[in-house]
Amino acid sequence: MQQKTFFIRAEFCTGCEMCQLACSLYREREVNPARSRISIQRVVMDGLMFPHICLNCKEPPCIKACRRQAVIKDKETGWVTIDGEKCNNCKLCVSACPFSAIIVTPEQEVLLCDVCGGNPKCVEMCPTGAIQFADRDRGVAGPTDKAAVDMFKT
Repeated sequence: MQQKTFFIRAEFCTGCEMCQLACSLYREREVNPARSRISIQRVVMDGLMFPHICLNCKEPPCIKACRRQAVIKDKETGWVTIDGEKCNNCKLCVSACPFSAIIVTPEQEVLLCDVCGGNPKCVEMCPTGAIQFADRDRGVAGPTDKAAVDMFKT
């Protein structure tokens, strides 16, 4: 199976937050951006909006940081998820994530994108194509590792 992951094109993000609304509605059955598995960072000085979502790293530092082995990577799909039964919300994984992709809710619950089972609603709802879900090795701008570096040069 070809592994897929997210590619972010920050230059296309308008900050409309449709991705957050779609995520929270699908996952929580309510419109609540604070419980979305994606967040938008506004870089005020540059006027840039930047979506943060799990990029399913090839060697995720969040997995190494988790002492309870609650952060897991599916060998077939390559997707990184949190096992809610094992997680004690210690937030070690949050600090370890280089992409600020692990969300902490106002209730201090740790959340991570689960790719909506392979059909990410944030990608469907993004009106500008700022969030892409594509084959890891082909992607929208080359391999994930290169795209992850390039997105910070924007």
